[in-house]
Amino acid sequence: MDDPRPLNLIWRRGVLDTFLESRFIRHVVLSGLGRPVRWTAVEDQAELPVLSDVLICSFGDTGEYIRGLRRQGCRNIGVFHFGDENGSDVTAFYAEADYVFRHYYFPGRLMPPGGHCRQVVWLPNGWAAGVGPAPAGRQLSYSERRHGVFFAGYAGGEDRVLDEREAMLAALKTHQIPATVILSTGFAQGLGAASYAAYMADARHALVPAGNSPETIRLYDALELGALPIIVERPWLTAADGLGALGPPPFPMIASWQELPQTLASLEGLDGEVLRQQVGMWWTALKAHIAADCAAVIDRAFEDAD
Repeated sequence: MDDPRPLNLIWRRGVLDTFLESRFIRHVVLSGLGRPVRWTAVEDQAELPVLSDVLICSFGDTGEYIRGLRRQGCRNIGVFHFGDENGSDVTAFYAEADYVFRHYYFPGRLMPPGGHCRQVVWLPNGWAAGVGPAPAGRQLSYSERRHGVFFAGYAGGEDRVLDEREAMLAALKTHQIPATVILSTGFAQGLGAASYAAYMADARHALVPAGNSPETIRLYDALELGALPIIVERPWLTAADGLGALGPPPFPMIASWQELPQTLASLEGLDGEVLRQQVGMWWTALKAHIAADCAAVIDRAFEDAD
């Protein structure tokens, strides 16, 4: 390409070492770029680098760092804002960046705030490390999968109530729905990544209840591993600037977990492998769309910085 300048991803090492979705960023979000990408892991107490052509990957407010870069004459500064599950983070610093990628869909937070910022783009969290990438050609077919309905994870406890997960478990129990359910006592305290992926890749249907947010990494785990997700419908699933960028997703969406028995019954009358492949093709197309869209945003920032 005519412009060989690399994009510099800036991470605190403590974030990069623990961030579940870093491989999704590498293999999907940035896969459409035609330029080198440098992943820079900065020790937690060290000074952050002063340079242009950066994408700052961080939880929370990075405004002070961006303002420092601007004072030094640096250009082409992007932000990838993680977290903000409840839409409560301070986002005034968005105006300091040229563009922003963010997780968790809140329409009001996708409006360009002025200042330097031209565009705020929602991106899915994506599948977790240890789950993907999982090539579709090596996945089990619908009929070959041994677990009809699968859920593994935390469903709440004495000090924390997760309403949707309780409602999901109640529906399974009340209607005596056969399911493989593996509960944990807290976040990241259940199945390891490899065993979780093994179960999911051998499941026909994956239950995807909300946790702290309706958006849950479990949805993308299921999509990547070829299990049909069942999820409560929310606006972000069908929004054009959300997961519905290519039209409504073809996987089952329900109004509440009380509909689970009817939904599973209706799926029995369909060709499960045909539906699984339809969902897989949609997911493949969406990932390509995400890659192209992000590359366009980043390349425009490079052009404007020339």
